[in-house]
Amino acid sequence: MRGRFSFRPHERIRCSADFQRVKKAGKRAKIPHFGLNFIPNGLAYHRLGLIVQKRFWPAVRRNRIKRVTREWFRLNKGRIPQPGKDIVVIARPGAEKLSPGDLLREFSTVFHKQEK
Repeated sequence: MRGRFSFRPHERIRCSADFQRVKKAGKRAKIPHFGLNFIPNGLAYHRLGLIVQKRFWPAVRRNRIKRVTREWFRLNKGRIPQPGKDIVVIARPGAEKLSPGDLLREFSTVFHKQEK
């Protein structure tokens, strides 16, 4: 059961080329506090990449945004429709004030539209 709800190293987007590929060729969605780019990745699992810019927040707030977003992904990656996707989340001002429940509501609007 542990593997189902964990955030494994292979589920992270780290390579700059992968970020650029998702940005250039992927679909875009704008929600109030985030921009989302996503594209099928040809894998059996989803991967997450985060962009939280230094110019908007001090380190404590940036880290909180990343922590809460990773937690959303960890708990909800099974609900995102297949095939596997590379998802890049870009935080916008106001994101630091969101609770985990607010984050869930914002992201689920994007991924529930997609499965229809």
